[in-house]
Amino acid sequence: MKKSSVVFEIMDSEIRAFWFSVPRFPKLGHSSTVVKFDRIPIPTGIIEQGTVRDEGALIGILSTYGSQKPVNNQMGYLAISLQQGFIQAYTLPWLPKRDRKSAISLLVDEEISIARSDLFYDFFVLGEEKNKSLKVLLGATRRSILEQYAFIFKEAGFIISGVDFGLSIVGQALGFEANEDVLYLQEEPKGLQLVLFRGTVPDSVRALSLPPFEDGSEEALREQIELWENEIKRFLFYHRTQYPDLNLRRIVWSGNSVLDKLAQRLSASYQDFTVHRARLKDIPDTWQKGIGENPGFGEVSVGYALRISSHRPGFNLWWQPIKDYKVKQTYLGLAFFAVALFMVGTLLWISLLHMASPLQQEVALLSREGIRLEEQNKLQTDLAKAWNKVSVHPGEIGKRLASVQDLADTKLKIEQVGYKQGILSVRGSANESKIVQDMIRNLRDLGWEDPALSSFRITNQNMVEFALSAKESKISE
Repeated sequence: MKKSSVVFEIMDSEIRAFWFSVPRFPKLGHSSTVVKFDRIPIPTGIIEQGTVRDEGALIGILSTYGSQKPVNNQMGYLAISLQQGFIQAYTLPWLPKRDRKSAISLLVDEEISIARSDLFYDFFVLGEEKNKSLKVLLGATRRSILEQYAFIFKEAGFIISGVDFGLSIVGQALGFEANEDVLYLQEEPKGLQLVLFRGTVPDSVRALSLPPFEDGSEEALREQIELWENEIKRFLFYHRTQYPDLNLRRIVWSGNSVLDKLAQRLSASYQDFTVHRARLKDIPDTWQKGIGENPGFGEVSVGYALRISSHRPGFNLWWQPIKDYKVKQTYLGLAFFAVALFMVGTLLWISLLHMASPLQQEVALLSREGIRLEEQNKLQTDLAKAWNKVSVHPGEIGKRLASVQDLADTKLKIEQVGYKQGILSVRGSANESKIVQDMIRNLRDLGWEDPALSSFRITNQNMVEFALSAKESKISE
């Protein structure tokens, strides 16, 4: 099954929307058959330099656009301007995966001046050499900006699932290589944007806000192109002085026929450069047809959709709210399950209680009667055993008690010897504790079982007063 999604590229003067389908399970290739590319005009002043100035107006525009679609709470992704963001590549010592998030958190504190309370950031690995180095790309923007966008789109019926910078997407979508530098020219509704890419990472951005030619004549067009060409030469000259290792051999442009003419002039000026129109990498034919009459305007939105559908790594600056939402939903689900389980258990318990109540009363009555009879039987048995022992062997018991009494000597005084129901009790005193230990051993020798002290006390005259008990050993009847 596939689920429909939409990517919005947010610009000051328009929002570009690309609708596509995402396979639920990763697989090779793209099989989307229904795609659509729209350009939504935004009046001047609603969005300025990537910041929304009029929430109500933008909600109204998006709501009107969304009402034309047969969906509600549609999953959406945002490609935002880098004007309110930060992006930078770093080479760090190699770290195992479990330590990378904490290390990046420290890097964020060092490199980004935005307060943590108003910061959303993300990173992904560009490359690594185990035990040597780790190259990461770090991106960040203000939390307040993203939360404002999420609120606006939610009011219009779209649920945000991911956010990235438009220029971060371009480097991947156009297939820039890690070891090359590329100058990217992107047509804007009110000018031209120059972006120097080092690998897939946008390193420097400059906007040329030049007024459009008024009369539409060839002369006016030529003058504007010449102005743009001079600004580009200054831009390249500056960066060559800043980066001695600059390996710039390619200029890529995206736009209309005006940029096409500019590209021809740049190709003539930089004959050792490769100058060509931007071409998305690995785009399905059905997606190419979906762009239709908007060539040069879909690199960001379509490139973002390609990355989502192919599950390539990239920024998601909205990952923290998504994580918090999932944790909240998990807890709510567990709480609902626990309540439901408790209610079902309670109903079952009440039902079983009603069914078992008569039986419980009868069982309790029989149990009490059984306990009473068992106690009576045990008492009678014990009395019978004791009587049999005394009555059958009175002479032998007397002899054994006399043997105990004979253990007394000058060091051991036996004051009392008693016998009751098979239990021998002896009370006496001795000169030292060893005598008492010897007596316990002697009782065992005389055939008494488990002799043990029941009391033990040393008097002021250093005499040991004690009391012993032992069980009668079994005798033949």
